[in-house]
Amino acid sequence: MAELHDWVELGKDTISSLKTKDVTNLYSLEWPETRKMLIADYQSKIDADPKRLRRFVRTRSAVLLGLAKRLTPQRRLVFLFAFVWFFACLLGVLSWRNHIQNPWLLFEMTGAFMLVVLLLAMELIDKIKYRDELELARDLQADLIPKHPPQTDEYEIAAFNRIANTVGGDIYDFVPLPDGRLAVLFGDASGHGMAAGLVMAVAHAAWRTQLDVDPSPAAIISSLNRILCRTGGPRSFFSCCYFLFDRDGTFLATVAGHPQIVKIAAGKVVDRIGSGSYPLGVKTGMVWQEVHGSLDRGERLLFHSDGLTEARNGNEREFGDSYVDVIAGWNPTASAATLVETLVGEWNLFTGGRPPEDDVSIAVIARR
Repeated sequence: MAELHDWVELGKDTISSLKTKDVTNLYSLEWPETRKMLIADYQSKIDADPKRLRRFVRTRSAVLLGLAKRLTPQRRLVFLFAFVWFFACLLGVLSWRNHIQNPWLLFEMTGAFMLVVLLLAMELIDKIKYRDELELARDLQADLIPKHPPQTDEYEIAAFNRIANTVGGDIYDFVPLPDGRLAVLFGDASGHGMAAGLVMAVAHAAWRTQLDVDPSPAAIISSLNRILCRTGGPRSFFSCCYFLFDRDGTFLATVAGHPQIVKIAAGKVVDRIGSGSYPLGVKTGMVWQEVHGSLDRGERLLFHSDGLTEARNGNEREFGDSYVDVIAGWNPTASAATLVETLVGEWNLFTGGRPPEDDVSIAVIARR
């Protein structure tokens, strides 16, 4: 049995760790997001109602219904029973005569409340189990993304990744090959969360395997598309770009449904690589164009996921490609790591530190 001092310690810990920002976020971020999810099926009908009072009632009704729909059938019955029981007791308490005749009403209300607490405890245990599985998946995924990109005599590499959920769908990897070439994969699975993480993991494993067989862009992209079409669902797409750099700065590349790669020289955007192609995992037998190019000394390639350019601030304005171009030209002699840090800093300032709605990944490869 929990002792009184255990409850006192819990109270002290709660008060000491609670910050004003946490309370503000509970009202300004967490509750609006929760309400949005619960009433999503009825949002259009609520917005179309001209009467303010009816909109209020419809919203509260949709919240309760949305909550009940997310419970299992047996827990739904417990929720319904506790809900009806509580309000029946409340009507008895409000009636002075019934309250005198039935002194057990207060205990009955307590019973209804305890049923809700029991329901909350069961949902909480499910969430903890699911969270533990997500954290394990996150740890496994973190091992796939290099924390410290490899450096070569010819190329300087820097990268950044931040996921929107516990598990993300972005991936980048840089593999120096035995013959001196550098293989680079930068990709983004559709959506985010566990489903996107699984697609990303399959794509990364297939890429690593194919590298040992044939690292050419045609072979890599064809293999990835074939495997993703077999293993993914109807909406499990994987947009990516694959670059194979030679030691003299030339490269072969294929871009499959991914945002264009920005080529920067002397502080200016001089080229954009890739456009108008389908992502992988849509249909077997498709062919993607192979791009030939080169990097001169001091030139850089900037890779990013759409989570960067589509990030929004408090006014619902997007970060945008044009702002990325401007930032890329601020310091023409900046290192790859400095350019990545600058982009991340400006993205954080732009969004005001709000949690990202989508995974954000950035990578810069500069020829020394």
